[in-house]
Parts: sequence; structure tokens; C-alpha cells
Amino acid sequence: MRKKSSSLVVRQANSLVESSYHLSVAEMRLVWHLISHISPGDKDFLEYGFTASELGEMIGDESLTYEEAELIALRLWRREIHIQHETFKGAYRWVIRAKRDSNTGLIHIALDPELKPLLLGLKQWTQAKLEQLCSLSSSYSVRMYLWACRVRNQQQREWTVSVESLRAQLKIPAEEYARFSNFNAWVLRKPIEEINRATDLELNYQVLRKGRSPYAVRFSIVEGDHTSTGTGELVRVEKAKRAKQQKRTAGRQKNTDFSLPENHKEITSEERALAIEQLRRVKKEISTSKS
Repeated sequence: MRKKSSSLVVRQANSLVESSYHLSVAEMRLVWHLISHISPGDKDFLEYGFTASELGEMIGDESLTYEEAELIALRLWRREIHIQHETFKGAYRWVIRAKRDSNTGLIHIALDPELKPLLLGLKQWTQAKLEQLCSLSSSYSVRMYLWACRVRNQQQREWTVSVESLRAQLKIPAEEYARFSNFNAWVLRKPIEEINRATDLELNYQVLRKGRSPYAVRFSIVEGDHTSTGTGELVRVEKAKRAKQQKRTAGRQKNTDFSLPENHKEITSEERALAIEQLRRVKKEISTSKS
């Protein structure tokens, strides 16, 4: 099964990209490796066997032990995925089998046959490079990157999704990131920063509001390259504000700076009084200029 990840792609039905599930980054990387080894002409899923070091290389943990590898495979077996496809709707599993051979030590994993319509004989699909997916360290980043790939594959450049749908697709409980400012920071801004830094896409986003209440997010994509450092329109605005604030703070510190002898222990009472008086004058000048 060993192939170079730089040449592999993950191809899946659009409805799988839009489905609702939660996986850890390690579980995602394992799933994408399994899918990337499906050939376009395959009629069935194969069962794959990994050593602990091979599985560790896939998920980015080369020190992985066999016990840890087995636990990751078992957790993946327990994960549900909620799908609404053209011909079926319901809760499914990613893999039908995850076991460790006590004789060889190999971890055996097989995708669930129920997912065949979403991974085999596809007529419309979303395709992403395995290497790009594995470069992301956040599950939110991976999901957004796949959504962007779906839109790009369809020759589009933007899409809008409600905040409620975002929460459902990402399996975020109602009590988690209840304040939208936290949701914006950790579910939107941080993942988008990572996508723009680590992948071949640049993402922008805009929060849509009814009055003051956010109800949807509009995403747009711009073709970039692997070294893109774009951070999205809203992130740029935030960075500009911070830079301006830092400049003002640095200016105030410079204006209030005054010289003291190098050896502070040798400051005389007269020098201390002079320095304090100098500082008071500077503060008064700043206060006057602000008013």
C-alpha cells in the first residue's frame, strides 16, 4: 500500500464533503490515506495492514507504539458520520473493521462498504491533494479546505453557509463557543489563517448579520501557491488594527522615556527627584496634547 503522499489525491463525493462528522486530526489523516489508495476503477474496498511506524508516519507521529496505533484505529471504528445523499440518508461508520493481528502486529483497517456510493465509481466529486490535507493541524482547517476544494472543482469562487449549518457539519455542541466572538476566532479565523499559510488556496470570509446578530458566513477563495501568506480580508483588517495600536503604544513609550544613570544603586536623592520631575512634565505634556 505504500505510495508517496505527494502524488496521492483524496477523491470523494460532494455529499461526503458536506456530511456531518467529527474526527481528530490523526483520525482524519488516517481516513484520507485510506481513501487516497482507492483507484478510479476499483469496484470494492480493500483491507489494508499497517505497522505502527507506517501508521505513525501517516498521522504525523513517528514515535507511535503498537498500542497507540490500535487505539487510534478503534476510535476511528467508533466514529459516526451523518450523510444525506441522493439515494440514502442516515448515520454510518467510516470503517467496518479495525483490528490488530497478534501474530504479525499489523493494524488491519477496512472502510465500511456502505460508503461505496461516496467513494467508488464517482461521476461528480471533490478532489484534494493528500499532502495538502496532511499539512493542516486543525480539524476545522481540514473541513474548510475540503469545502473550498469542492467549490474550486465546480469552477466557483464563493459559497455561503449559515452559522447553524456550520455548527452541525463540524459537530460543535451548542454550549461550545457560545459567544460568537469565540466562534469567529477559533472556528473561522484561526483555521483560515492556517489554510492560507499552509496550502495552495487563499480564503477570505465575511460574517453576514441581521442587525447585530450573525446568521451566516460567506467564504471566497483566491488561487495561491504553497508559500501563500495571505490571511483573508477580515484577518488583514485585524492585523492592521493591531499594528496601528502597537505603533501608538511604542510612540507613547518613546515619548515617556528618560535617561537614568547605568548603575541605579548610585542614584542620588537629587538625581532621583530630577528624574521624577522630568517624568511628571512629560506625562503632563501628553495629557495636554490628548485633550
